[in-house]
Amino acid sequence: MARREPEEHQFVHRRTGHIMVAYDQRLYVWGGFMELPHSEPYTVMTQSHTIYHSAIDVWVYDPLLDTWFRKMSRGDIPLQLSGACAAVHQHYMYLFGGLANGENDFSVITNSLWRLYLPTLTWELLTPDGDLPLACDKAACWVYKNRFYVFGGFGPADNLIQRLHRKVLFVRDAVYSRGWNDQLVYYDIETNSWVWPETYGERPTPRAAHSADIVGDTVYIFGGRFKNTRMNDLHCLHLISNHWSGNLTDSEVQNAPEGRSWHTFNFINDRKAVVYGGFNATQQVLKDIWILNIEKQLWQRVDNDNAKPALWHTSSIAYPGEVFCYGGLRNNILDYSVPKDHAEEMLVLRFSPPTLQRLTLEAICRYSKRLQRQITTLPQNLQLVLKYRSAVEEIS
Repeated sequence: MARREPEEHQFVHRRTGHIMVAYDQRLYVWGGFMELPHSEPYTVMTQSHTIYHSAIDVWVYDPLLDTWFRKMSRGDIPLQLSGACAAVHQHYMYLFGGLANGENDFSVITNSLWRLYLPTLTWELLTPDGDLPLACDKAACWVYKNRFYVFGGFGPADNLIQRLHRKVLFVRDAVYSRGWNDQLVYYDIETNSWVWPETYGERPTPRAAHSADIVGDTVYIFGGRFKNTRMNDLHCLHLISNHWSGNLTDSEVQNAPEGRSWHTFNFINDRKAVVYGGFNATQQVLKDIWILNIEKQLWQRVDNDNAKPALWHTSSIAYPGEVFCYGGLRNNILDYSVPKDHAEEMLVLRFSPPTLQRLTLEAICRYSKRLQRQITTLPQNLQLVLKYRSAVEEIS
């Protein structure tokens, strides 16, 4: 049965440019902005109908209870940001970069690094040694061992580029004083320092709004935008040898996803990754789903009737084989003459069956009125879960 969210939940579910990570089988959502409904067109330079979400609030989704909890964080609260990137290492979430909410949103781009201690939701602004990454938004990140990696992004040029000219390629945009980069840098958690590793092989072109995920000792990077091109190239970097693979997508000999940015890419096991949605070269919002088999280097498109168009959404794996996709927009983000259509629900793409416990709980919830007497015989913790879910379902 469809349920109506409380009013504050309806507000928070209009969100894009946010981050979402999985921790302890829950999903943590922070940041981003919301497009308000409007009747009059507005221009790209004013964005008068954009509101950034609170930097204090952290929203937690519990899949078992199927509900959201609003939590208040503390400590060194970050700026209000969109387009930041985040990843989890042990009990911490590391957050880098993003476009800050200032008087001129197009100039306030950061290269700051924060971390959030997830058990207590306490923020800390980190000040590592070494050369900082370039300030940017729409970069991709991942964690490997005790390192938090950042690749690519879009932002301003600065004097650091000259010092790092052998390690970073920066390509300026033809309109703005910003551009795309191919930076690869990691934060060494043990030494509290930024490190610029030497790499080998054919490096990916600069890009932004791309995606990345790690499996074993290898990270895979897919798509993104560079200049006027939205790409479908696939690259991997072996993190022990620091060797790039070169482009692994050959669209002439195999079926492959079309070029895109603002999509998601997640490994569902050690052999297969899933690409969902994004924004293509003709400014269409996509809803297609593709599975990449890294052993065979083959793409396969799969059908899912629940999938809807989405760009600049987020995705995480809270349970094995299940991709949780949240937020984003359903229509052209660059068309400022029309109201923006937010994707307000949590979409779950399942590639393996849920546990027997979760299947049973979902079935009991559907028939809770018929099973009232039997429910009282269940263990107390399961009764509490069912009681909570039933209470939420009654909000209509």
